[in-house]
Amino acid sequence: MDTNVSGVEVEAIEYSQESATVCIQFNQERTPASMAVIATLADVMDTDPVELDPLHSAVDPDELDALVRVRNETNEDSHVTFTHDGHVITVHSYGVITITPEHELAAENYERGAGR
Repeated sequence: MDTNVSGVEVEAIEYSQESATVCIQFNQERTPASMAVIATLADVMDTDPVELDPLHSAVDPDELDALVRVRNETNEDSHVTFTHDGHVITVHSYGVITITPEHELAAENYERGAGR
């Protein structure tokens, strides 16, 4: 089932209330990864995509798009993780994006004892 997130078509959306993580699957042949990231982050933050900081302040959008467009013969996952507008974003080469608020990850690490 395809749906729209801030005007970008996505194939699936999952939300984990416990970690406040949003995970989407998008069609990498139709949508550049950079566009999917901005659309999803804008939806998560309940704002217009143009109100976000430019993506290039965190990652090179062309390189991000290339990571997802180019898959190797073994179908192994390549991914990149970066922070942008207070969220940790991971983009996988197979067209999945996860977005988690930074404060949720910090709290989770602290609870595990990493912050003590």
